[in-house]
Amino acid sequence: MDVEKVSFNLDTLYARLEEQVPIESAIPLPQGRTAGSVLSITPQLQIREVRLGETGVRLSGQLQLHLIAETGERVLFSFDAAAEFTHLISARIRPECLQPRIFGQLLKCACHREDDGLRLSAVLDLKVWLLLSQEVGAVSAIRGAMGLESREEAIVIRRRSLQGAKAIQVRDELGVEAGANVLESKGTVRILSSRQTGEGMALEGEVFSSLVLLDPEGRLQEMPVRTPFADTVKLEGPMGEESALTAELNGLTARTDGEALFLNGDISVSAYGGTESRMRVLFDAYDEGGTFLCHREEKTGLMYLGPVLKEETVEGPLPVPNHMPEVQQVLYSRALPAITSLDPAEGGTLLEGVVLVTTVYRCDSGLLHSFTGEVPFSLLLPGQDTLVLPLSAAAFSTVTGRGRMLQGRVELLFWGEQYAQSPIRYTDDLLAGPGTTQSRGILIYAPDPEENLFTVGKRFGIPQSRLKELNGELAEPFCGKERILIIK
Repeated sequence: MDVEKVSFNLDTLYARLEEQVPIESAIPLPQGRTAGSVLSITPQLQIREVRLGETGVRLSGQLQLHLIAETGERVLFSFDAAAEFTHLISARIRPECLQPRIFGQLLKCACHREDDGLRLSAVLDLKVWLLLSQEVGAVSAIRGAMGLESREEAIVIRRRSLQGAKAIQVRDELGVEAGANVLESKGTVRILSSRQTGEGMALEGEVFSSLVLLDPEGRLQEMPVRTPFADTVKLEGPMGEESALTAELNGLTARTDGEALFLNGDISVSAYGGTESRMRVLFDAYDEGGTFLCHREEKTGLMYLGPVLKEETVEGPLPVPNHMPEVQQVLYSRALPAITSLDPAEGGTLLEGVVLVTTVYRCDSGLLHSFTGEVPFSLLLPGQDTLVLPLSAAAFSTVTGRGRMLQGRVELLFWGEQYAQSPIRYTDDLLAGPGTTQSRGILIYAPDPEENLFTVGKRFGIPQSRLKELNGELAEPFCGKERILIIK
């Protein structure tokens, strides 16, 4: 008897780890500046290195900060700072063949005065998904067994694959008041549409920038800019229905020269799709002599369904803290999204969290102040019985109103990946069988409803064709009232 085998790679979810990491760091002020008040902080998290070991996952990176502040003499200025971090998420793991997927976000980011400088207090939330990629061997066919009966099953494996990537530079020129300076530039990128062409995927998108300008009189103002762009990403292989383009803004700079403002953005666009492999494997088999048994195995594999792209606008009240003066004019705001939970729900996955909205405003006396409030959000990501891995989240806010109650409007952008956890059943080996009884005779057998011709034939070591010959009107599925004639 000959046994044929095939092998395939299967991704499984090995472990999910999460920890919150406090970050405390001294932030030196630029030379010649005194410690005043910090109006706003725009953070950018970069995880630069991930190392897997038997004791856990070690992550290191940098929290880059852009701050707008006032000196003690109420002079506005902005500067960049950074805080390094290294953290070990303790876990007993087998590092070989594990693929980490990392999502990091800030749950808190604030600065306060300390001696002649500032001190950063932040809370970093780290989520790590460990995917195990393993090679699985399965029996595909048996040859040469007497009276062989077999059942096969189709296995479909869908895995994530990068099909194309491109770096795109976006340029824009706008008019501003002569003498204005850019204190801060923050942005994100959206893919608005895409279509397949002979050269790849043609796309149209926009960079949404929020600039904070300081005019010649020393006044702050916010300048929103939408810069469209179009390009084509070459593909390696065809795009499937579950494939999509994703884009990330790697850098955004803005500078003024006279009455002109020059905006430069660096974008990386990636085309992700699912590679699908199909094969037929042996599910179960028997022979007349009962010389072997099929050892069946079942694993739960992750099947890639495609990216999850979600945009939604949420609104909520932003009350001014009681110890602060009333708002006479809102100058600008900054938003930091924080995802608190991803849970299964009816119709999909429920994503919940809060957006930390920092509002900078002028009070009646003309002084500048800022405070941070929360706007909660809840998004339903469609897809029943799926696993969503978040990859990034961004938010832009618009704050309106005066007095003690403001209204926040936040544009949320969420990007993740969606997987289905599917059982994969197969025969991985053959074991020695007990053999079948050699007794002869006639038997009337009453099968259970969940049985079929294959299981009955396997029980008694009779080919299905012989059962059909003896029971001409027998049909599947069984209802529980059948009586099967068996002659050996």
